[in-house]
Amino acid sequence: MHLMTWPTIEVPELSPVLKRLHSLLPSQDTQTHLLHLASNGEILPHIDNIESSGSWILGVSLGGDRILRMQDCSEPDKMFEVLLRSGSVYIQRNALRYQYKHSILKRRSFDDIAIGDGQRLSIMIRDRLSRGKSELPENLMPAPVI
Repeated sequence: MHLMTWPTIEVPELSPVLKRLHSLLPSQDTQTHLLHLASNGEILPHIDNIESSGSWILGVSLGGDRILRMQDCSEPDKMFEVLLRSGSVYIQRNALRYQYKHSILKRRSFDDIAIGDGQRLSIMIRDRLSRGKSELPENLMPAPVI
């Protein structure tokens, strides 16, 4: 769901949280999406569409813990995983965003840590693509997805 405004009047506790999140953002020209993931859901490996947004994305994880996998497109054996606990915030930018496929796994353990079931809500904030900007610099162009 694309989110245009926050219910800060109805939920005044949101204001300090949003202020803190916006202090982390490299730019204030943003678009926000909410993504709901079912208890048994996953997000398959992908690279974000460079024609839809700019060079970074900030994710806030709420609800069930999940594992984020980052896999290099040019060297598929080169990958790493991060445990996204509820309340965690991460930023993907530049080469990490466009030269690595990212996915959310269904796996139920991470380094011998059991991950319980639970729905997940992600707040995804992206910078908008600059007007007149037709492409990223060559060194940040997405690698082909095979």
